[in-house]
Amino acid sequence: MLAVSTERSIAIVLLAVVVVGWAIYVFVNIRQAKSEAGSEIELAPNRGNLPDDEELEGRRLEKVQAFGVLMLLIMALVLPVYWMLEGGRRSGAETSFSEAAVSRGEAVATAAECFDCHGADLGGARFAPVVLDIGHQFSDKESFIINTTWEAPSLDDVFTRFDTDAETLDEVTEVRQILVYGRGVMPAWGLDGGGPYNDQQIDDLVAWLWANRIGADQDAADAADDEVLREIVASAVGDDEVAQILVDEAADALDDDPLNEEAHARATARFEAARASDVYAGASDGKILFDLHCARCHTPRWPGRGTAQLPNNGGTVEVLPGPDGAGRYGPALNSVSLARLFPDIEDHIKFVADGAADNVAYGQFARLGNYGMPGFKRVLTEDDIRKIVEYERSLDPQRQAAIGFDRLHEAGDNE
Repeated sequence: MLAVSTERSIAIVLLAVVVVGWAIYVFVNIRQAKSEAGSEIELAPNRGNLPDDEELEGRRLEKVQAFGVLMLLIMALVLPVYWMLEGGRRSGAETSFSEAAVSRGEAVATAAECFDCHGADLGGARFAPVVLDIGHQFSDKESFIINTTWEAPSLDDVFTRFDTDAETLDEVTEVRQILVYGRGVMPAWGLDGGGPYNDQQIDDLVAWLWANRIGADQDAADAADDEVLREIVASAVGDDEVAQILVDEAADALDDDPLNEEAHARATARFEAARASDVYAGASDGKILFDLHCARCHTPRWPGRGTAQLPNNGGTVEVLPGPDGAGRYGPALNSVSLARLFPDIEDHIKFVADGAADNVAYGQFARLGNYGMPGFKRVLTEDDIRKIVEYERSLDPQRQAAIGFDRLHEAGDNE
């Protein structure tokens, strides 16, 4: 911002000098002008006695030439200065535009009440109100409406699950698609998906999420270090493009670990807390990791588990999650379906690590991916992902289909 202020001050001074100089020039010419003393026929310059060559090529010509030299000197001095300051001016403008987009995005997020569902710190919360019809899960009821809260995911680490390879805001596509078309119980927010916000507002929301992602400060520091390194290399090799290639190759060689340290630390803390709880006494690591990272989409009613309110003060009902991996937003996962889709377990592990790319085929049947399946390589280690995959491939499809209704829900006051 200091560079921007300095450049603006210099520009204002130069503008003032030009304006004042032009005003003086106009004033002097007006003062020197004489009122018409006769007819045009008598006073027209081409009808009078013109100066001879000695006069024209004397002081008058020297004045014009001196003025031309002065203009050349001004251009010779101003243009290089402008060229040197242009990079900082553009950088400052980009920063200003980015900050304005983030500010507008926060205003849109506030109006859309994103914080109510995802938490004031964007760390996720169990505040999202949802109305569900679970009547088909009771053998004697066709309709069973409940009011419950949904466990909304955290947003400050959304770029560790989606758009995991994006290095700049311009490379973000999956998160934008989710905002436009919705996902799970979250409604569509973009006009193309039937929501209330136009493309500019969606872009501002994405900019706000990008600015508030975990590790954003570290990414900015790394980018600044890369720029300094590029300038050093460029001065050594004498070519900016070659320097950029060398810096990128060096960064790729050093950054061979895709894990986001903060996201991984958060996931590890959640795992340790679950491991220490009585709920998971005797459970395998794969089971715990599956519940923490996969059950939201692949286990029925997992995000809505817990006590739910019946309408019209009709009491409560305890919503219990369905069988592990039986399918909800995502497909059912079990030993049969996964063996068919991924005969090689290593392909399965890679898919969970990378996620499903939009319109890119995956698996044995060349299914087309979309933005629904995130990647976990920036959150979990390869060993953790392998444990999840092994647990998923151990699930019994018959058990998923055989659990009775009474095992899924326990009625409360309005039984």
